[in-house]
Amino acid sequence: MHNNLITDLLDLPDLVATELIQTEEYLTFIVDYKTDHVKCTICGKKADNVHDRRPQSIQDVPFRDKKVVIKIVKKRYSCKHCGKRAIPKNLKSIPGYSRKTERFKFYLLKQTDGRDYSRVARENDLSYTSIKNSVNTQIDTMIEKAQLKTLDKVEAISIDEFAIKKKHKYAVALTDPINGKLIEVLSSRKKKDLIEYFNSWPKKLREKIKYFSMDMWSPYKAVAETVFPNAKIVVDKFHLVTAINKALDKLRIKEQKKQTAANRKKFYKSRLTLLMAGEKLDDDGHQRLIEIFKLSPVLEKAWELKEEFRDLLQIPDVKESIQALNHWYENVSQSKLNLFYRAKGTVKRWEQHIINYFETRITNGFAEGLNNKIKLIKRIGYGVPKVENLKRRVYLSLLSI
Repeated sequence: MHNNLITDLLDLPDLVATELIQTEEYLTFIVDYKTDHVKCTICGKKADNVHDRRPQSIQDVPFRDKKVVIKIVKKRYSCKHCGKRAIPKNLKSIPGYSRKTERFKFYLLKQTDGRDYSRVARENDLSYTSIKNSVNTQIDTMIEKAQLKTLDKVEAISIDEFAIKKKHKYAVALTDPINGKLIEVLSSRKKKDLIEYFNSWPKKLREKIKYFSMDMWSPYKAVAETVFPNAKIVVDKFHLVTAINKALDKLRIKEQKKQTAANRKKFYKSRLTLLMAGEKLDDDGHQRLIEIFKLSPVLEKAWELKEEFRDLLQIPDVKESIQALNHWYENVSQSKLNLFYRAKGTVKRWEQHIINYFETRITNGFAEGLNNKIKLIKRIGYGVPKVENLKRRVYLSLLSI
């Protein structure tokens, strides 16, 4: 008999509840179809003769800290008008042969955001494989929809690699730096693989890309020139600063070796302070720098060049930015610091693409933030060695669900 109170509690539109059984751990709903017939798939008339029955247990979203099970006798019907047999009853809330309701699948999807699959499986009395298959099916559909929506608006692409296995295997994240959206996570950063991927895009889409933001790695430049004929290549400012910081740190190591044992410790303890943005230094940081600069005037000169380079990247006017860059070149030449002279050479080689940054102010900022999120996801998932699974977890953390 249909129980209105239990049916309202169940809240599944195509089912009615006839009984609720409670135990310490479970709530079990005994249910039946709201309408006991189907439309014949051949003649279109009402088919209400039961062909066969099959009992099934379906897991639903927990309620008040209890696991929920729905028990139903699924039926297939036969049509007395045309003779069609074994017509299934399609339910919106419980598709096909699924052992889970749609809302329970969505519940599991949310549970796995930022959590290990094994833990979610244990909490819900499910196998790891069951969780993985359920979540992957849903997230893949969501990814496809998100990608189509992002590519419809994209005008700029940012490319940035991250380590799957340090010094051995790298993957790349492709993002839209203007709208702050993830486009794709690819398992290879090789030139031929990237070209093959981008060539799978429609030509019209590739021709509408105006900007390609990247670090100073020649294969990326070759990819952009091959597949995006109308795109300006923009060197990311964060990678520019990193290149200058490397020169400064190498000089710090060189100067550190010249010092006494006690002073070497001062240089080592100041390594991060040296690389920090000048405006973020506190009083202690300034004092540490003053002490080592007294011991190494060339390190002070190098630090000033690093800060000058950082400052010129902040100048809003394009013409003034170019003038400041030329002035920095002169100061590097006058400093006679070989490590910075090499850094200057790198900047010179990429100068036009740095000027493109001055003109567009496009950066890999969103991609860098995404890389931090990827590191966190890898820690939670104990590495997540498969790029495809990592991609799903990254999208899950970004999509609003």
